[in-house]
This record gives sequence, C-alpha cells and structure tokens, in this order.
Amino acid sequence: MNVTAGAADPRTTDLTSAPDAPAPGITRGLPRVADDRLAELRDRIATTRLPRTAPAAASAPGPGADLAERLLAHWHDEFDWRAIEERVEQLGHLTTTTADGRRLAAIHADAAADRTTGDSTADAGVPILLVHGWPDSPLRFLDLIPLLTAAGHEVVAPAIPGYWYSDEPEGEMSRELAAEDFHALMTALGHDRYAVHGGDWGAAVAQSIAQNHPESVVGLHLTDVPFDLAYTIDRDSAGPAEIAYLDAIEKFGAEALYLIGNTTAPNLVATALQDSPIGLASWIGALYDAWSDDRIDAEHVIANAAALLLTDTVRSSMRLYSEPAQAWDDSAWSGEADTAEWSGEADTAEWSGEADTAEWSGEADAGGWAPTPVTVPTAFALFPADLGVAPKELADRYFAVERFTVMPRGGHFAALEQPTAVATDLVEFLAGRS
Repeated sequence: MNVTAGAADPRTTDLTSAPDAPAPGITRGLPRVADDRLAELRDRIATTRLPRTAPAAASAPGPGADLAERLLAHWHDEFDWRAIEERVEQLGHLTTTTADGRRLAAIHADAAADRTTGDSTADAGVPILLVHGWPDSPLRFLDLIPLLTAAGHEVVAPAIPGYWYSDEPEGEMSRELAAEDFHALMTALGHDRYAVHGGDWGAAVAQSIAQNHPESVVGLHLTDVPFDLAYTIDRDSAGPAEIAYLDAIEKFGAEALYLIGNTTAPNLVATALQDSPIGLASWIGALYDAWSDDRIDAEHVIANAAALLLTDTVRSSMRLYSEPAQAWDDSAWSGEADTAEWSGEADTAEWSGEADTAEWSGEADAGGWAPTPVTVPTAFALFPADLGVAPKELADRYFAVERFTVMPRGGHFAALEQPTAVATDLVEFLAGRS
C-alpha cells in the first residue's frame, strides 16, 4: 500500500519567469502546481462518489446534498486551476525566506497600469497589506486588488504561514508569528509606513501588527472586530448592544461545527478533508453560503479548496484554531473543571462576566489577558450577513476608531462578495495618509 503524505517539494514545478526581484532576498514569480498533481486531482473529481441520501433524510440539519452536487458539477465541467494561476501571475507574486528559514509567499501588485511598462495609474498611495483568513488564502483578494492598484496603491497579500505557498513553522503557530513575518516582508520591500486590511483571522493578525508596530501602520482597516475580543469583556460593563452581540457570539461558538472540529480534533478533520476534494469544497462552501447574503460563486469556493489541496495545507491552515496550546487548555474550556476559566459555573471563572477578579476581562488591572489597545487610526467596514456584527461601542474599547460603517449588503467574505464596497471604504479611509 502506498500512502502519500503532503510534502513541499513534489507539489510544484519551477517558478514562472518574471521581472527582476523587487528587493534583495525576494524572488518574483509564482510556483506552479505540477502537471501530474493536477491530473491526479482531475481523476479524483471524475471518480467522486457522493453519499446516498434517503428521501426521509433529505431534510436533516445542515446543508443538503445539492451543495456537493453543485460544486462537483462546476469542478468537473468548468474549473481550471491554470486560469487561477494566470490571474495571480497577472497581478504579480513573490516568495522570500523568513529569518528562521521558512518560505513566505505573497501576491504583490504594483500601483501601475502595466507591469511591463511601469506606467503609473495615479500618484502613489500608501502601500496596503491585505491579510486573509480561513478557509481561504490570498485568492480571497483577486477581485479586490485591481481596484486598489487602480487607485494608486501598491498591494501585498501574503499567505499566512501554513497556507498557500507559505511554509508552516516547525514550532508553535500563532497570529503574532504571522504578524512579524508580514511586517518583516513589508520592511524588506522598503515600506517603513503602510496600511493593513484584514478579515476573519486576518483581522486578528492585522490587530497584532498594529499593536506591535504602531510606528509603521498608517491605518488599520478591518471587516471584523476580532471575535476573540468578545471573551475579554466584563458583562457588567457592557451595554445592551454589546450584550446582544456577546450572546450571539457565544451561541455561535457553541454550535459551529467547523470551529469545534478545527479546535478539538484538527488532525482527524484534516485527514478526512485532505483526501476528499468535494468533501473539502462542501465543508468550505457551507460556510460561504451561511455567512453571505448572496451565494458566493462556486468558482471562488473551489479555487480556495484547490489551493489548500494542491499545496497540502489543509491541516496546517487550521493551526491557529488550536495553537498556541495554552490558549486552548482543556481545563480552561471545560465546564467540568473545578477551575474552569471559561465556565460561567466556576467560582473563579476568569472568563466569566460574573467573576469579580476576571483576569481574562479587558477590565482586569493585572494578572490576566487584557488586550493592548490599538492606537493607530482604525476603520471598520462591517457587513450585515456576517456571523456577528459588533457594535461600535465594543470596537471603541480596543481600537482608535475613526470610521465605522455597516454596509447595506454582504457578509463574512466581504472581499469576495463586495469588493467594490471594500475598496471604496479602504481608499477613502487612506486618503491623505502617509
């Protein structure tokens, strides 16, 4: 029996040819998936066997069989990975090496109408760093980037370590590691001042960059208030809008199947999904459908599923959910534990709004996790179909909010769903900043 484990070397061929590197230590060009790897994936799609569903079981909770059928039909009949690579190449792509020897990959688009001529579309605006989340990759920004470069901004969209072509760390994974990688990349590109945009995990990574490097961040633009901040609030200090949001987030956390799986059994979940292309696409597509008010195109769903499969990063992309290890200590999460920091039943419940000594509360004076406030100018562009829309008073607790907009349409994957709205809000926020 031959068992193939994911590895970095067999997954790609040589870099595509490209212009000169933008800085020492940086290689411009996109790694291309090997032909035999694509052929293998096409064979897997062609031989997919979907589960049988009895009529009486068709109304079971969760997405129906039609989701997998729709994605399978599109992947088999229409999807072309080489077309995705061509889109990335047209924007520009680079790789570099981190201080500890890992490969870091990023889409890198100049603020120019034509990369071959260098003709500028506008006076140079502040460079923008875009940070994606899960379950996606820099492909989240394929429709957004051209709008930003057309407005005169150079754009850098790196892959979080463990996604796309960015190597995961051998040691522990954290948002701070990603933040430091991305700041070092911007510095290597010659940018001592830049703006940061993010959503989902990207919002948390962007927050860390702004906390740790406020002198470099011109402005912070987020499509989510990082969701973990909901667990740092003393409920006694919260207003009605905040309480409603906290209730919604707690309910979501208790019911979200993907969150439970990625957090408590990531190796098991990844084993199932890495070996089933349509299973992975359905897992992702269900989230895309649930957190948007318009169905996101199957092309986007499959592109992000393929990006994880073809780079063997299904498991590594989940690491932020279960690491750093101390953040997910079983005794801290279990309602059965006597010292259950996360339990509202515990007398010493550090995470409970009922605790007088709430070490995990943002109100704590000492001894626990009170997030460092972000002092750089911050804008929020929130979308109503997201899994939760935080009120401004909650954002004001942690950020120097200068702009707060709830858009009329769109959801969690805003850069995919509403790229024009995101670009317009971001460009307007950055106008005049340097």
